[in-house]
Amino acid sequence: MKFPDFHRLLWLIVLFLNQSKCDWLNCGHIEKCHCKWSSGKKTATCSSARLTNIPRLSPDIQILDLHENTLRELNRDTFTEINLLNLQRLNLSDTKLRRIHNNAFRELRILIELDLSHNELRHLSPEVFDGIDRLRHLILHDNPLKEFYAEQFPILRHLKKLEISKCQLHKIHPLAFSNLRVLETIHAHQNLLSYVHPNTFNLPFLKTLTLSDNPWYCDCRLRNFHEWFLNANLGNEEVLCTGPKNFANISWQYIKENEFVCPPWATSSPTVLRAEVGAEISFGCFASGDPKPNVSWYLGNKEIHNLTTEDIEIKVFKYDVIDIEFNTDMINKSSQWVNVSISNITDKFSGEWTCHANSFVGEASASLTLFLSTPRTATARSAPEFPKLILLILSMLCMTLLGFIATCICWKTRRRSLTPSKSFTDQENKLLDSSLAASCGRQSVDLSSSYGFEMLDRSASIDSTDTQRCLDTVQITLETSGQFPSPPIEFTLPSSFANIFISVQLTDKGEGNSDFLCNERNVSHCSRPCFFESSNDNNSIKFRTPSCSTLSFSENNATSRTMERNLKTSLSSFSTEFTAL
Repeated sequence: MKFPDFHRLLWLIVLFLNQSKCDWLNCGHIEKCHCKWSSGKKTATCSSARLTNIPRLSPDIQILDLHENTLRELNRDTFTEINLLNLQRLNLSDTKLRRIHNNAFRELRILIELDLSHNELRHLSPEVFDGIDRLRHLILHDNPLKEFYAEQFPILRHLKKLEISKCQLHKIHPLAFSNLRVLETIHAHQNLLSYVHPNTFNLPFLKTLTLSDNPWYCDCRLRNFHEWFLNANLGNEEVLCTGPKNFANISWQYIKENEFVCPPWATSSPTVLRAEVGAEISFGCFASGDPKPNVSWYLGNKEIHNLTTEDIEIKVFKYDVIDIEFNTDMINKSSQWVNVSISNITDKFSGEWTCHANSFVGEASASLTLFLSTPRTATARSAPEFPKLILLILSMLCMTLLGFIATCICWKTRRRSLTPSKSFTDQENKLLDSSLAASCGRQSVDLSSSYGFEMLDRSASIDSTDTQRCLDTVQITLETSGQFPSPPIEFTLPSSFANIFISVQLTDKGEGNSDFLCNERNVSHCSRPCFFESSNDNNSIKFRTPSCSTLSFSENNATSRTMERNLKTSLSSFSTEFTAL
């Protein structure tokens, strides 16, 4: 009984181990994915499953088929995150891919086949395929790639088959496949190729190259590649020409090498030229064609050649263009420049020039128009004159300014030259040792603010008679101080106002002089007072004039009292006035 029990236990262990190894067959419990063995490989098929991301499956999966899904984009960590690093074949065709990030496949170290066909890829960076060094088969057909650039692919040492058909390719750089040195098969049919450089597919191990259904234009630019392709014996397919018209729909095999020709083509530089008589000019014509055309310049119907005379020199230069780049459409080396140089040109060379290129294939021409003019002598240009009205206005302004300045100077000079007032000259002989003090303490419009004079008797009392004389010496002193309100407008002057103190000394000049301030008549006549007041201070009499001054006399006898009474009567009739000194 023990022996059978041992076998049963061993059988259960083997069954458990086998069951654990078959978990990959569940496909991660994804309903629309099916996992199975195919050609000895663990294969997961998730086609038409409406997936938007690559599903998380067993890391043991070796072949993954995801065609007809909607992935749209592949990031650089897509396969690392789901741990699918043992893939050997990956089918991403028709998954609406628009972009693949650089290094997206870098962790798929053992990937040998990659299908990216039927997608929307417009550009593939060389870094997209970095890391998949063991790749052998790359399928890119049915993507709108349009152009392959130099070193389009990184170094892939094991890539042997490349499918790039139906990729709308119209141009392939001669160095596009330079890193794919072991390629054996290239499918480039059904593209838009018209010309290909002879070195584009010149790979050492290439055995098959499909080029059918491209719009090949069988002229001189395709001659060298046509010759290489036929000699390389890379396939038995029939490649047809679409142009020119005489070779349309004719197989390459039936066209001889010397029949791949290009008709002449020419253009001038510049197309219009302007110069002066006697100048030195140059212009050129660029022409091409295969076979190499003959190129000449014509003026009217006359061909231009080298010419040297005493008056003029014409030189015609011809040189070939030999540096043809790979990225140009001009594959043949038959292009040339034909330049013309003319010194001391004359009127007879003006007009229409023609560059004519011809060969047995055809002819072409380009035109240049030459305009000549008489040389101009440069003359110095004078500065424009100002209009007379502006000059007249400026003159008037200057004269007005000068007149104003002169007026100010004259006014200042005249004001300084005025002679001082001599109001008391008529009474000088009758003044006897008296003092006159004028005080201009102006207050307001009150009568008490008018001028006043004060006379102080220094020697003797004044007699009541008209014949009594005053002291023989009068001394006058002027002094100013303080600021006061302005007088009436008729006495307004551009100067300040101040107190004025006057001391007068006169010398007796004899008889015949009238009394001045010695009686009431003279006082009222000379000072024109507006009112009179008496004062007992120092026994003197005071009266005020409209200029705010006060006159006083020593009261030593009865004459002063009589004078006071007479002055009160006479002064009441005078009106207020100002007297300018």
